[in-house]
Amino acid sequence: MKNKLKICLCTLALALGLMACGGQKDDTLGGRTEADYQSELSSMLTQLSTLDEAAIDYNISYISSYEDGATLVTLLEDYKDCYDESNEYVGIGEFNVEKSGKTITATLIGDYSKRDLKMTFVYSTLDASTPTAMNIEPVYTLGETMQKAALNTVMGILIVFFMLVVMSGVIKLFEIIPKLEKKSKEKKEGAVAAPVVSKTPAPVKNETDDLQLVAVIAAAIAASTGASTDSFVVRSIKKRH
Repeated sequence: MKNKLKICLCTLALALGLMACGGQKDDTLGGRTEADYQSELSSMLTQLSTLDEAAIDYNISYISSYEDGATLVTLLEDYKDCYDESNEYVGIGEFNVEKSGKTITATLIGDYSKRDLKMTFVYSTLDASTPTAMNIEPVYTLGETMQKAALNTVMGILIVFFMLVVMSGVIKLFEIIPKLEKKSKEKKEGAVAAPVVSKTPAPVKNETDDLQLVAVIAAAIAASTGASTDSFVVRSIKKRH
């Protein structure tokens, strides 16, 4: 009985120990604490806030020459696009870091006088020492976000409507083109088949009048020369005006 009680107590103790081990919270993400991520993002945002547009362009040109500087160049280009919207830097805002699968995402809100900016760093759990992606973007209010969504919806509808009109026009052309081709073909065939012109018969010479004229001329020649009409032949008559 005592042995059974000891076994029960040992089993209960082991179970409680396992529960206690399972209830311990790991404060690190990828081997780093949340404070480490926050410090890294805060430091980067503070450094960006000291740059003007000329300095941003210089850093983009300088860092682009390095093979491993692509992510930082992307961050600088994003910050340049947001430069006019953000205006003067005020301080650090809300920070958040979370793990999803093999990815760790850390975000930091930067307070600016005109518009806040949201910086996002993405890390791999296999190597969280350096971010695999970095970007920064303006923070829009709910009203602005809804307005942009409505504008995108309207633009999408207009594009779809325009494409429908174009498609309708193309379909209509498929109906018109064969008709135009048929008319053109008929026109060409009509031009090739020239109308038959009836030939007017040549006027028949009045042979009787010609014979009488020949007889008169022969008689005149015979009278003037004293020769007989049988001694010569009138072959042609030329009229002179």
